[in-house]
Amino acid sequence: MKRWLYKKLKKDVWEAFNWEIKKEKSLEEVCFVVFDTETTGLDLKKDEAISIGAVKIEGLKIDLSKSFYRLLKLSKDYGESIKVHGITPRDLREGKGRKEVCEEFINYSMGCILAGFFVHIDIAMIRNLVEKECNGVFYPYAIDLLDMLEDQKEASSLEDLLKRYKLPLSLFHNALEDAYMTALLLLRNIKYGNYKKVKDLPLKVF
Repeated sequence: MKRWLYKKLKKDVWEAFNWEIKKEKSLEEVCFVVFDTETTGLDLKKDEAISIGAVKIEGLKIDLSKSFYRLLKLSKDYGESIKVHGITPRDLREGKGRKEVCEEFINYSMGCILAGFFVHIDIAMIRNLVEKECNGVFYPYAIDLLDMLEDQKEASSLEDLLKRYKLPLSLFHNALEDAYMTALLLLRNIKYGNYKKVKDLPLKVF
């Protein structure tokens, strides 16, 4: 699957944080990064990620020893999102610098297929982070688990899907736990959806 180059609207060229995905590979040969973000809100242009959680799937198995979780320092006012995820301004003051987390997540996910639930939101938040902190662009191939469902109307929430398929639920609402539960759902969908190779997956550029 071919990528393309992106240029900044100024004279300098942005670095493209995108990578090739070989569509003829079997799913056991590839790496998946299933991820989730907690954000200051849902405005895809103005809001920003305040935490990123991710797990890796290799050989169609989740490797929790390679999990990724970062809190990010804020670059602007916090807003009302604490009511949803419980992350406090004090937590974020102890978080990592946004540029450092940007670089760490790119290094962590490089070469893997990204996946998530309503993943366009999470992709947009990472894209904003990459543009602002890493002077780059981020348009990776990714899978939205919604596209693996026969009827997308049944996907009212991640929790409902986990209950429907009798998969484990977490009592914690944070990016890492949500990424783990999404990874369980991804593996379930791969198993029962007759996906064998990368080319069988509903890959998109979000």
